[in-house]
Amino acid sequence: MVYLIHFDKPIGNLDNRYGRAQHYLGYANRLEERIAHHRNGTGARLLQVVNELGIGWKVVRKWEGDRALEGRLKRQHNSPRLCPVCNPTEEERK
Repeated sequence: MVYLIHFDKPIGNLDNRYGRAQHYLGYANRLEERIAHHRNGTGARLLQVVNELGIGWKVVRKWEGDRALEGRLKRQHNSPRLCPVCNPTEEERK
């Protein structure tokens, strides 16, 4: 499963749109276990930093797929456009 995590606020160089992050896109065979690793600081380094800074985050989207799908999504550099928090539908805005 491929998943998208949205951070409550961006991290990095906030003056440079290419030097900041507000999303993490990942892949896991066992999503609940992987999220637990992210929460306790043994997952991806980016999530460790987010946790250390006290920034909240949540899984906002999931896709059935494999690492190939994860790679295709990452190469698009589209995480903000894929994020329902950053781009709510008309229905979600109500």
